[in-house]
Amino acid sequence: MQHFHYDDLKFTYSPLHEPIGTVQPGEAFCVDTEDCFTGRFRNPRDWSAKNLRWVLENLDGVTGPVAIEGATPGDVVEVTLHDVVPTTPGSIATSPCDDPTPSDWWGQWNGCGSFPIVDGHVVFSDSIRVPVRPLVGCIATAPDRETVLSKMQGRWGGNMDCNEMRAGATIVLPVNVPGALLYFGDAKAAMGDGEIVQAPEIGTTITASVEVRRRPPEMQWPRVTTPEQLVTVVSATTLDRAVGLAFAELLAWVVADMGMPREQAALLLAMVAHTGVCQTANSLHTGKCTVRRDALRT
Repeated sequence: MQHFHYDDLKFTYSPLHEPIGTVQPGEAFCVDTEDCFTGRFRNPRDWSAKNLRWVLENLDGVTGPVAIEGATPGDVVEVTLHDVVPTTPGSIATSPCDDPTPSDWWGQWNGCGSFPIVDGHVVFSDSIRVPVRPLVGCIATAPDRETVLSKMQGRWGGNMDCNEMRAGATIVLPVNVPGALLYFGDAKAAMGDGEIVQAPEIGTTITASVEVRRRPPEMQWPRVTTPEQLVTVVSATTLDRAVGLAFAELLAWVVADMGMPREQAALLLAMVAHTGVCQTANSLHTGKCTVRRDALRT
């Protein structure tokens, strides 16, 4: 099995990057990722103006890109996450969280540290342990005509921080350049939807495989499939627009797959689909719309 390491982290998604390797469709491979702070915030002694400045300029280093043999523009890659294993403690940046506007709490960072991960739990305190449920915060293909900071997101994926992007899920992303150029990073040990406050950031070893398909004509944004549900993920300048577009994206998907008239499908989704928040920590907010597969069975 090929194993790709993080010794050449990228801090952008770019069609100009040389692949660190190539995998065949259906081939299982492993990817090591660093935490979003690149290991600089694991100990309270690491806190310094110099380290903070470096981290703010280099958030969310990603491993990649990995090229997918045969992937061409007009395709999608279906990236199945078979396993996501934490390899580091859960690093955090601390804040007093006392500004009236929670979005400004990120600018109040005043220290750092980490939570141990023991027996599948984040050790929050002597009395509180939180089950580890790792999600892959950044997963992306390369955009076709621009270079984008890895902390950002768009139609090609990126820093979506979607809780459904974990082991057992398949993430569907567009292919914009030959080989797709796939990136992984920014995993969390556990995170509540919205990422209002710092979640424990972890390094991981991800086991994945990729299939290549033609892109569905109606697909405009990333998708997630699991055995239980279908999810669309959209980023926009406001959260209401993001979740509205995620609903519209799911509606187009259901219409195409079920052959149901659009008005009828919209009425059904109004009863069984759920919009939600992925993250609000970036200048672009990311929303999702989810429906259980069994709610769509006829």
